Amino acid sequence: MKAIIVAYDKKYGIGADNDLLWQRNLPADLQHFKEITSGHAIIMGSKTYQSIGRPLPGRQNIVISRNLKPTNNGIYIASDLQSAYGLADIDKDKFVIGGGQIYALAINTVDYIYATEVNEIFNNATVHFPEINHAKWREISREKHTADERNLYNYDFVIYKRI
Repeated sequence: MKAIIVAYDKKYGIGADNDLLWQRNLPADLQHFKEITSGHAIIMGSKTYQSIGRPLPGRQNIVISRNLKPTNNGIYIASDLQSAYGLADIDKDKFVIGGGQIYALAINTVDYIYATEVNEIFNNATVHFPEINHAKWREISREKHTADERNLYNYDFVIYKRI
């Protein structure tokens, strides 16, 4: 299976200054991300990898980059999205985890979108997810969550399937 996993605000904003818009104020999203992607391949652009700062444990980490050189630090380097899919272990699901340019390339190649929809607008967003075309994507699941002392925003976990 090929899928995108993403969190975005009401205007599809995903980031600013190489960080999430909500910073670390939505730990439920990070936990959800970990639960879904653990044991699978994650594919990201070099800026996303640099913002994370290390390979994520329990996952096959694949970075799309023309500048990074292969090392023994637990990441695989691919020159493009198709090569990244090819590097993923055959028995692992493939999750594209960002950033904006990689999402734009991947949206027409995946079968599912696992979205955390943050019910806020962050006007400082400089990176956006492509708007979901509901003629091509059907919502198959939605879990609503309200803000609490740890998660400062209302959010929904939503799964879309390509029609």
